[in-house]
Amino acid sequence: MDADFFSFLFNAFLFVGVVVAIKDRSRINGLLLKLTHLQKVIDFQTSQIEKLKKALKELAPPEESVKQKALLDVNEAAIKVDTNETKQNPSLETTQLSEIFQQNSGEHTVEKPVQSSQHAFSLDSLLKGNGIFWLGGLVLAIGGVFLAKYSIEAGLLPPSVRVILGAIFGVTLVATAETLNRFKDKFKINTPYIPAALASGGVITCFAMALVSFDFYHFITPNLAFILLALISLVATYLALRFGPVLAGIGIIGSYTVPALVSTGSNNVIALLLYVSFVSLSAVWVAEYVKQKWVWWLSFAGHFVWFVGAIVMGGKSDFAVITLFTFVSLYLYVLASLLGWKLNLGLRVALSVKELLMPRKEQLVILLTLCLFALFLTIYPESIHLIWAALFIGVLALVVSYRHSALDTWPFLALAFVLYAFSLMPDSVDFANNFFPFNGKYLFVQLAVVIGSGFSLFMIKRFADRVAYLLLLVLTPLSLFGISYITSPSAAENFLYPVWTFEMLLIGAAASYAAMKSQIAIQQVTFLVLANSMLTLCFTMLLSASTLTLAIAAQVASMSYLSWKFKVKIPDWLYKVALLVVVTRLTLSPWLADYKDESIFGMHWTLVIYPMVLGIIWFSSKFNLSKILNRWFMGVFIHLIALLITTETSYILVGDYPDFFDLSYKEAVLLSLNWLILSVVYMWRSKLTSSSKKIYQIAGIALLLGFALIHLDISVVNNPFVDNRFVGLGFFNWLWLHWLIPAVLFYLYIGFKLSREKYQNAIFAVIALFGLLFVNGEIRNLFNNGYIFWVTPLKQAELYTYSIVWLIISTTAIFSAQHFNNRHLTNVGFMGLSLVILKAFVIDMSHLEGLLRALSFIGLGICLVGIGWLFQKMQSKPALNEAQS
Repeated sequence: MDADFFSFLFNAFLFVGVVVAIKDRSRINGLLLKLTHLQKVIDFQTSQIEKLKKALKELAPPEESVKQKALLDVNEAAIKVDTNETKQNPSLETTQLSEIFQQNSGEHTVEKPVQSSQHAFSLDSLLKGNGIFWLGGLVLAIGGVFLAKYSIEAGLLPPSVRVILGAIFGVTLVATAETLNRFKDKFKINTPYIPAALASGGVITCFAMALVSFDFYHFITPNLAFILLALISLVATYLALRFGPVLAGIGIIGSYTVPALVSTGSNNVIALLLYVSFVSLSAVWVAEYVKQKWVWWLSFAGHFVWFVGAIVMGGKSDFAVITLFTFVSLYLYVLASLLGWKLNLGLRVALSVKELLMPRKEQLVILLTLCLFALFLTIYPESIHLIWAALFIGVLALVVSYRHSALDTWPFLALAFVLYAFSLMPDSVDFANNFFPFNGKYLFVQLAVVIGSGFSLFMIKRFADRVAYLLLLVLTPLSLFGISYITSPSAAENFLYPVWTFEMLLIGAAASYAAMKSQIAIQQVTFLVLANSMLTLCFTMLLSASTLTLAIAAQVASMSYLSWKFKVKIPDWLYKVALLVVVTRLTLSPWLADYKDESIFGMHWTLVIYPMVLGIIWFSSKFNLSKILNRWFMGVFIHLIALLITTETSYILVGDYPDFFDLSYKEAVLLSLNWLILSVVYMWRSKLTSSSKKIYQIAGIALLLGFALIHLDISVVNNPFVDNRFVGLGFFNWLWLHWLIPAVLFYLYIGFKLSREKYQNAIFAVIALFGLLFVNGEIRNLFNNGYIFWVTPLKQAELYTYSIVWLIISTTAIFSAQHFNNRHLTNVGFMGLSLVILKAFVIDMSHLEGLLRALSFIGLGICLVGIGWLFQKMQSKPALNEAQS
């Protein structure tokens, strides 16, 4: 018979034997431990009562004897209460009882000095405490490892004898630990750490001997080594029930590393996952028994590491075992803890959205499991496998969510999995056949709509207070019909659209009828929203794929109007999710290749969709009375206006949307400017709200960083002054968008106090730099026909133009600063004036000789005298006005 089959039988027999042997014994041991602990607590309390009586008699004056007696009675009563609580909760430590006793005794208790170094590390305290036992166990383990090493290096005894002696040593340590644990009173063992330390050293020694026998000496075959190492690991896990959770960690680590340490060379995925399932079952059961979270997490890590390994090793033929292992994973790490090992528990109480979405380990398990299962299907796509996988996940999610309300999010995850499975299905249908919508992947969509909608209706009727299924009822047909139509090739639209429209209209009509019959307001609103979404999706399909956003935005308007009409409160988070979807689609779609040439009514789609969505958002805000949502509507409205401006300017000026991986100069300028505009909008919006302030600030900062990254290229590395780029002819050119408008936008950051005060100097520096680059670029462009490359020789007229323009700008800045009493503008003006004077001496006048040089100095001197006179005159006006008043 095959060795793998023997391995399976051995593991199964071992696991069943361990469970049967431990089941009753664990209960008796637990009961004995509780009784022993309770007796110790009662003895401790009795001794404390006697000490308290004696202390009160010695310390208290005679006139307070009545008060002391009353206090003593209170203390004794409190102790009785504590004793009763301790009987119900035997895990209460004696130190906690001592604290309760001191609180009850009040000011008459003799206080002991507090040890300030209670938690400080001390070698003396370590040796006196439990550390010495674990140190001994570590030394024993190291000794076992050294013994294994010695068995390799030394040649005093035959290799087989050395290995056998090492194994005997390990087994002896485990047997000694068991003996000491059984006869604690006889050997005066007052702590469980002594047996645990010995057993740990023995297990590690046996593990090392088994590896030496297989890997170095080749005494045993791979199959036998696999069985032996697995047996040692399971024994270590079993010993954890007797000696503590540390051994559980050793056993779990050893069990999960066995397949990696010992390879049989067969790459049998079935045998591997069967072994991992048995190990995980044992580990989860032990983790639940010892009540240690880290044991559970250790098992979780090992289990899913081998899940990934099985996907890498497996193939299409392993679909059934991978699917079964998916269920085992969910059963062990989610369902067993919530529904019990027999899956007979349940919870039908409706939970809030916050409770459903609260981070829990169960959510991590389901997400990781579905992702790994989806990864397997992605690597090995097969139509029939995709259908069975979606059916398995869908049925499982629906069944467990019916049993336990904490799993009400699972149907939504199943819906997402079904949509992903649909996206992996090939278009292997004949579109020439008019009945293709009833075959293959399109039949799959219709069945999914029927199952999802039917289950939602069942849950709505069965549990009216679990409102998650109202949302599922709307999302199921909307997402399945919408995504299937969008992703279908153009050849399928002629026949697919009428079928989808007919079925959606049937759903809409049924939903309208259900709304009229229902007596519950929230259900009426849901049915009407479903009917409206089906009708909207029909029109959306008739137009184009880009108008799917209109359908989602229309649902927001529909929910707002219906909630206002029927006076029903729809959860705010539902509006927020829909608005985020609308904003995300409208923000990202212009940059996607599929929407590049999209048009509606002969116009580019953004010119139609953006204004229509703006109108829908305005309509929604008028009928929604929530103040929080009104701020969201305002934020979305502002964002869409900014998007409309930025996308259309890019499309009109460039004729296309930028490619992030191949930006031209014009595209980079427009994209950076658009991001800066959006950043200003978001930062300004953050000043008007408190609930979403952080979100707007993060978005504004992210856009500002994007602007900075682009300008690191176009203003530093590939600046038009150092890189020969065409910036446009005439006075109005790309330099306005490159430097001037960004400088104005940065000034808005300061004017509207959108940034912290400590960053204002840096912003002023950026404004000054952009202004300098813009003015010099404009002058340079005027003399060089659209290019500002510095390599081109400077003409004499161009040199004087720089001086004249900057002299005018500096003078204007100084006078304006005096008029508006702006210190920063004064600094800018005098800085510019200083640069003009420096340029005049260093550059302009260095080329002049004779009369021209003299006239230049005279002209510059007259200008400076005139500027000084005007400056003094402007300064004297306020003083004169004050004297007259």
